[in-house]
Amino acid sequence: MSEKAKSGPPPYATFSSFISFLNRLRDTTIPSRIDATVFGNASGSLSYSIIATLKFLKLVDADGVPLPAMSKLVNASDAERKPQIAALIKDAYPSFFGGDIDITKATAGQFDDLIRETFESSGSTVDKIAGFFIAAATFSGIELSALIKSRKNIATSATAGKSKKQRRAADEEPDGREPPPPTVMEAKALEYQLIDLLKNEEIGEEEKAAIWTLVRFLATQKAPG
Repeated sequence: MSEKAKSGPPPYATFSSFISFLNRLRDTTIPSRIDATVFGNASGSLSYSIIATLKFLKLVDADGVPLPAMSKLVNASDAERKPQIAALIKDAYPSFFGGDIDITKATAGQFDDLIRETFESSGSTVDKIAGFFIAAATFSGIELSALIKSRKNIATSATAGKSKKQRRAADEEPDGREPPPPTVMEAKALEYQLIDLLKNEEIGEEEKAAIWTLVRFLATQKAPG
């Protein structure tokens, strides 16, 4: 079994939005705390997804205070950022390197299974996690198999939300028979349901802050004692 994620929800922002945020700070200044107000009129989903990315990559602490690695990354040139991001990625995704699969040879299906097992995710969340990792790895020169690089989104697939065991059973199911429904344990993790809720434009900033606090609490409960 792959090592479970310990540092909270993985990056689900787009890698391009992450780089754009770093560039904006490079052109201005790094604030003493990264919170939703730093993003101005940007959507709540964008701001909270970037904050989650910074925390997962250990660029800010649990309160959003920038760590030394943040300043180094922001002030680096585009070329200098590549090895820095490679190091951050390898540190943040330990189960992706030297674990159950070799990402230089794995299929897209194996990679998706690794994401599901590591982060207990499903559906579109798998696509978002995969999208950020593949883009970050490609940018920083981390070797990936051609099959992972050419991966297609799975959110619209009939088997997207199923476990590996269920997908295998579905392949063996005779024609005309309905596969069994997913169990409660296979539902999307609560923190990802909350993150999806942040996309609702009708939710106010105070409610978003409360939801984000709950997400952080749930991530803390998964951390080792």
